[in-house]
This record gives sequence, C-alpha cells and structure tokens, in this order.
Amino acid sequence: MNPFDTPLRRILILAALFFITLGWSTPTWSQLTIPARGAFGIAMDACSFNGDSTQDFVEVYYGIRENCITYGLDSGRYTGAVNMSMEIRSDSGIVARKGWSVPHIVSDTSKLSGGQQLMGLESVGLPPGRYMVTVKGYDLRRPARRDSVSAPLIVEKYPSDTESLSDLEFCTLIQSSTNKQSRFYKNTLEVVPNAGRLYGTGLPIIYYYLEVYGLVKSGRTGAVTIHTAVLDINGTEVVSHDKAKTRLHDASVEVGTMNIGALRSGTYVFRATLLDSTKRILASKEKKFYVYKPGSLPDTLSHAAREPLAAMDYYAMSDSAVTLEFNEASYIATQAEILQFEKLTDTRAKQQYLYEFWQRRNPDSTTLANAFRDQYLERVDHANKNLTVGFHPGWKTDRGRVYILYGPPDEVERFASSQESLPYEIWHYNNIQGGVIFVFVDRSGTGAYDLVHSTHRSEMQDPDWYEHYAHQMH
Repeated sequence: MNPFDTPLRRILILAALFFITLGWSTPTWSQLTIPARGAFGIAMDACSFNGDSTQDFVEVYYGIRENCITYGLDSGRYTGAVNMSMEIRSDSGIVARKGWSVPHIVSDTSKLSGGQQLMGLESVGLPPGRYMVTVKGYDLRRPARRDSVSAPLIVEKYPSDTESLSDLEFCTLIQSSTNKQSRFYKNTLEVVPNAGRLYGTGLPIIYYYLEVYGLVKSGRTGAVTIHTAVLDINGTEVVSHDKAKTRLHDASVEVGTMNIGALRSGTYVFRATLLDSTKRILASKEKKFYVYKPGSLPDTLSHAAREPLAAMDYYAMSDSAVTLEFNEASYIATQAEILQFEKLTDTRAKQQYLYEFWQRRNPDSTTLANAFRDQYLERVDHANKNLTVGFHPGWKTDRGRVYILYGPPDEVERFASSQESLPYEIWHYNNIQGGVIFVFVDRSGTGAYDLVHSTHRSEMQDPDWYEHYAHQMH
C-alpha cells in the first residue's frame, strides 16, 4: 500500500478541510512526493544497421530504473518523469542532438523494484565513421538527481558484395507484432531492448536481434549457418547454438534466444558467427553482457585466485566496510555494476565484487598496487575531512563529488554572505575541456554548498545561476 493511501490520506483530507475553514490555502496532491530509491542511473547501448549508400541506421537504447524516479501523487495516481537528451559527436563536432521527456505513471510505488526499467530508443542516420554517444537525464521532480553515460560507436560501411552482420541488439523480449506505432516495432516484430545488458534471476533468457546482409549479392551459393555462443572470461564457449539459414533474400533478420540460466554471476561475451557450408567464417559480431544471480559468486573468481595477495586486502574487509567503499565509488560505477552489487547478500561475494570492480580500472594489472583506487580513495578521504557538513559525510556533498571526480581545483573563489548575495564558491579547473568552472551556493546558510552551475559538458548548467540561487532579494 502506498504511504498516502488510507489512513494518512484521510488525515490529510481532514486537515485540508480545516485549512479551508480558516481561509488558508490548501496543499495539492501533486505537492506530495515519494522519494526515489537508490542512485539515479541511466543505462545506454547503441547499434548500427545497414541503411543506404550514404548512411547507416543507428538506434540508441536507454533504460531507467522505475524506482529511481521521484513520484508525486496527482489525482490518485503517482506520476514522475525524466528529462532526457542525446548528443552524438564526431571528431569534427556535434552531428546529432535530441531532447525528450519520459513520463511515467504508476498506481503503487511500493511495488516498484530495481529490476523494473523504462526502456526506450532514439534513432538517427549517420555516415560511416567513429562517434561518441552521450545520453543524459535528470529526475524532473528532483533535478539534482541526474546521470550521464557515454560510449564510443563505430558506424561501419557495410559491403555490398559480400556477407556481413549488423551490430547485436540485446533484448528482454522479441515477439511478432502488427503495431507499427510502437517505438519498438521493426520488421514485423516487437523488439524490446535491454540497454543495460543485464540478465540473471528474473531474466534468464537472452533475446537477440541482428540483421544479415549480402547473402545473394555475394554470389556464393549453398546454405549458411548462424552459430551463436556465450563465452566466459577465458574465451571458452559455455553455451552455443547452430541455426541453418537459406539465401532466399539478400538481407534478412535473425532473431533468437539463449538460455543462460545455468551461468554464474559475471561478465560474458555473446558472439554471432556466419558460417558457410564448409564452416568457414564469413562474418562475426560480438558484445559483452552481464549475469547476476543472488548467492552466486562470479566465474571470474578463478582470475582473482591467480592474484591472491592483491585480493587479500578485500577479503579482510567487513561487510559494512565493503559496502561503504562501493557506495563511495558509485560516482564512477556503471548502472549494471550498481545493480549487481545492490543484490549481493553474501559478504565474500561483495568482497570479490569490489576487488574486481577496482581491477577493471587498474592501469597496470601486472602489479599488486592499484594507483587508480589509491588516488580515488585519497580524494574521498580529503572530502570527508574537509567538506563534511553536519551529518553528511564529505563524499556525499556536491563539493565532495566534484573533488572526487575531478581532483583539487586550480583556483577557488570564495564569496562571503552579503546584503546582495548568499555565500558562494567558484571552482576553476584549467585543464578540463579547455577550462571549466563549478559554482556552489550555500542556499540554506548551514555550510552545505549546492552545485548550481557548471560549464562542464556533463554537469548541470544554468548561466543565470546568480539570479536564481545566490542573489538576495530585498
């Protein structure tokens, strides 16, 4: 039951009647908000498909956990929304930019879980080349809750005279459909993407979609075979399937499923290979995905066992210490990593997971030391010692987050409270993106400086921040 259903709702109604009797204004239901749960995060993936002679058809997929959105009670329903934007860059600059809103309505917020996601996609035509795709979003009711994710995208020039495969799209569901109005409709199918590429408990089946090109124009004859396989961290096929395919059409759609219910938690590779009748490889595509199962140690444990001294520090940590360190590192964690860690209940599994988390970011895996982790935790320690406010540790504050992610600023301008303005600080970073600033304002007068503006491309921007947040009106 939602917290604003009976009996609290009856109390609020009686209070509203009391306010009306006194001639006071009545609060609206939309002012009553349900706080979001967990960190706000966006998952993103992208695929390129053959288009025309000048460009390919690119789909960018995104996923947002339903329980990380702030909801408001409005007319008996709980409404929330996420404002999204997408930017695609090449070496020459921005080539595509879009903005949109993702509204969402639920009847009972108490039933939302981290496994439920809002999935969507945006499409764009791009000529062959290398790009960087960035998707950003923020909670409409709590704009400070925001996230951005970037990933490289290679749009290849598909050959016209030989066989080739499109990119692999991971999905949560593929089924026949006639609903051409659906954003997920293509080639007589409803193709629902899995932007986070996370599978496991509750989602033990991989649905995949790809397109095969050049089957006729290649000039070759004879049936072909689509060999799909899941590879573990050692490159060993742990699940595989073969499917015969004829050359009736030059281009065709290939969809299928792979049961990964027997796999343990960890990172895997899905590979699709097109073979001729002699088993010669004609084309191949692959992509990583993730499996999480409660109580299941990752298969990558064997990798850690080869470096027992490096992992020993983590195995000596308490459950609370492991959880704290991962939470402190959440600023650099992917949504898939956060989802996996949140579901771990066994201490040893958490220790192992934290070890692997830092190893993936270790600039020199041949040494026992991890310079990246050391520097990151040094910044966390500095934030906790110098930027803690009240009961909020420094790493959880806006200034702490910026310090942890970008390091010490090159210059700090501090402005004390005056008749004209609230206290504020401007942090300068001269070697990031040609020079950027971060502006923090103590809006509450308690020493808690909120980030209100930055010129960094991945941070919130409000050029009128002074009038909106710092200027005191008299």
